[in-house]
Amino acid sequence: MALDQVQYKNVFDLHYEALYGYACSILRSEVYVEDILQNIFIKLWETRATIQVASVKAYLYTAVRNECLNQLKHKGVQAVYAHTAKITGTEADHGNKAEQKELQEHIQGLLDRLPEKCATVFYMCRQLGLSYREVAEELDLSIKTVENHMTKALKFLRGGLAAYQVSLLFLFIYQLFNV
Repeated sequence: MALDQVQYKNVFDLHYEALYGYACSILRSEVYVEDILQNIFIKLWETRATIQVASVKAYLYTAVRNECLNQLKHKGVQAVYAHTAKITGTEADHGNKAEQKELQEHIQGLLDRLPEKCATVFYMCRQLGLSYREVAEELDLSIKTVENHMTKALKFLRGGLAAYQVSLLFLFIYQLFNV
């Protein structure tokens, strides 16, 4: 049986607060939680004809987890861009914009090719500064699995950036002498 309007309102009233807390625990911030939940409930309404009442709770929690992980991945990409810009001097040096843009596009491409879970673990460890234990608890993984994801991510990024190491060195030296 599909969700009707009354059941939808009841689902919203029953689960919203718990989903809000769940999303906050994943994101460790309330900034995007309302937007995420609003989008999920809109999708629920749009697909109400295919959703079974008995599976609504599982659907909602899975949707919240996936949206939060996507948000973390997106924030990771933004943080890598900011870090790369800081290292390469984007704010101070406008002469190397083409090289910097190419490097940023390459980093974005590498990050996009990381598996979702691997990218999420990388972001949470490197950008949020969480310990492997905290990430493991947050994502319901073992610490060893988190270590393996980090090793995989770092190895992949190092390998993908090997060709750019010389360019990064020249940009770094250039910035040192032009400060």
